[in-house]
Amino acid sequence: VNRCTHHTPITFNKQLLISTFSILYHCIFTLFLIYLVSFRLIPYSAPINKKEKKMATNYFLYTMLLITAFLAPAAEALLNYQKLKLNSSSSSSKNYHSNDHNLNLQMRLNPTSFKNTDYTITEFPRPSLRRFPNDPIVTFDDTFSAKTQEMMEIMYQAKGVGLAAPQIGLNEDLFVYNPSGDQSVNNLERVVCNPTITKYAKEVEVEEEGCLSLRSDDCAGQVARSVWIEAEYQNELGQKVRRRLKGFEARVFQHEYDHLKGILCYDRFPPEDREAVQESIHKLMGLYNENDAQIEPDSEQVQIMQPRPLTARRMPPLDLEQSQSEAGAGDDKEEATVVANTKSKNGFGAGKGGFGAGGGSGGKKKEKKKKIKPRNGRFSSNPTFK
Repeated sequence: VNRCTHHTPITFNKQLLISTFSILYHCIFTLFLIYLVSFRLIPYSAPINKKEKKMATNYFLYTMLLITAFLAPAAEALLNYQKLKLNSSSSSSKNYHSNDHNLNLQMRLNPTSFKNTDYTITEFPRPSLRRFPNDPIVTFDDTFSAKTQEMMEIMYQAKGVGLAAPQIGLNEDLFVYNPSGDQSVNNLERVVCNPTITKYAKEVEVEEEGCLSLRSDDCAGQVARSVWIEAEYQNELGQKVRRRLKGFEARVFQHEYDHLKGILCYDRFPPEDREAVQESIHKLMGLYNENDAQIEPDSEQVQIMQPRPLTARRMPPLDLEQSQSEAGAGDDKEEATVVANTKSKNGFGAGKGGFGAGGGSGGKKKEKKKKIKPRNGRFSSNPTFK
């Protein structure tokens, strides 16, 4: 799902405003003169004698000259309006579309309101996205259950696959997710409270991620995540849960877990991707008018991030067999820990929206070759068949 609209700021132009009022003023006055000519002069325009006929003709000519005198400034104002409008649009294009990348920059606007809830999505650089630590969940009552349902509703309406409490302005250790992104697949819905990731796999996979709180399809970049994790948390009933997650669900869990630590996927981008999305980041910062914006995450949390952020973009291998042979030719004692997979699956990357638009694991899974065992003739009706 790609809900993109060009986003340009509304600029106040004094000359444009004056020209608009001038057009309105002259048009109203001209209509008034036409009314006078049509309904006052015409009924008495049939002269009785030559003197009255000459007076009526002169009155009509003077009136037409007066109308023309007022129409000329109106026409000039209209031309100025068109020029200003053209200049305004061209300057906006020049300022916000200065290169090819900016021409494609489209802000993915989040809804300003959601059905059945008063919560809205908190966007960068609001301080609640960076605040750490968050308050633990200690009460699991009907009020809490209703809040988690509202979070699920927001997630689905925003076309996401996960939503953390800080993303709706609540600094609580809580997030919800559904890796399918499909509301009808409710058996995959998860409510996660007070989570801890106890173990990360050494092997990582690189894919593109986006975020609802960054609200831009172009604000996506490569992020390395462990291919599996072991986590402990409490569910919506307060029951303790231990799980080993893998694949796309593990990636979603790690993404939302980062939100509880004040970390955004942008903080994990390699330098090339961070530079590429700076225009989008600056736009979001420009839309926030308060003086409490928090740009950077907690320094201690940055130091302990797992897995570590990429230092450079990963490129997929050109040939699978070649990459396998190169890996085998290396040091046998060293285990390959990075799987480069930069192809955008459903739910990731620019145009896909990441955790900000669409969901599902997508992609094709590698098929394992089945070993064919020789048939044992003793268990066959035909002993000669082996």
